[in-house]
Amino acid sequence: MRKSIFDIVAESVDMESEANRLITMSSEEAVLVPSAFTYKTLFDYVDEYCFKEWVQRGHFVDVDDFLEALGYEDLKEEATHNVDALLTLIELIYNFWELSHNQFNAGEKGHGLKWRGNYYHLRDVMDDVLSQYNHVAYISEEQECVLIVEDKAEVTAAAEIMPTPSLAVDVVRYNHRTLRGEVELKKKILLEMGAELEAKRKKLHAINSTLENDIFFMLNNLNIRHNNKGKGDKNYKEYVAKMRKDRLEKWYDELYQMLLLAFLLMDNTKRVEKVKELKEKINAN
Repeated sequence: MRKSIFDIVAESVDMESEANRLITMSSEEAVLVPSAFTYKTLFDYVDEYCFKEWVQRGHFVDVDDFLEALGYEDLKEEATHNVDALLTLIELIYNFWELSHNQFNAGEKGHGLKWRGNYYHLRDVMDDVLSQYNHVAYISEEQECVLIVEDKAEVTAAAEIMPTPSLAVDVVRYNHRTLRGEVELKKKILLEMGAELEAKRKKLHAINSTLENDIFFMLNNLNIRHNNKGKGDKNYKEYVAKMRKDRLEKWYDELYQMLLLAFLLMDNTKRVEKVKELKEKINAN
């Protein structure tokens, strides 16, 4: 049975620790301090200075009323073992973070408060957790809301058809911001994807021979499978050897997209057959 990307990542991530860290940083740990040294949590600040003017507040009276309707206490517990709940928790915290950040930096300069502790780190933690699940925070300033949405649906779709959890995670990880500029790490993932595709090369050729030819040409000539940069090596390619690192990385990123397409095209063959049968049945009548 095919595992979802959520199941795959959940096996390698300590979800309980991530959820508890977010809860502590947002609703328990002080992130603001006024001149009188009375500390406030993110939730406290939003309740006192942001909530009543929030476009998305609806009919709720205050933050406590809002959290009760959301079932916050149950959500905190569920987020330690349920991915959907964890993403909902992050969406809640991210909305409050954006509200506080916008208000704090407005004309009144945060009502005399100053950031302290892990305020900005909280956003980084949320972004890092989201990236593990191939999700991203979509921020609408006009609507004063943050939506947690899937980032690059084709990546998730391809990851879910990978034969092993480790390869699936690597397919998603390729897009992680920490891999930007890390050509060798990207090369390793491309090698893994190329090895998996090799066994299915004939199938891909039958579907799209041009794509199949281009992918394996790039795997063999961009210093991925072979040493194309070592002068004197039988696989030496002068053009590749002289290529700048950032240019090579861009070609690696292009190859990554082509590999995703290849896997998705092959996965689509069964669907094509089903549609063909459907057409025959409809046209028969």
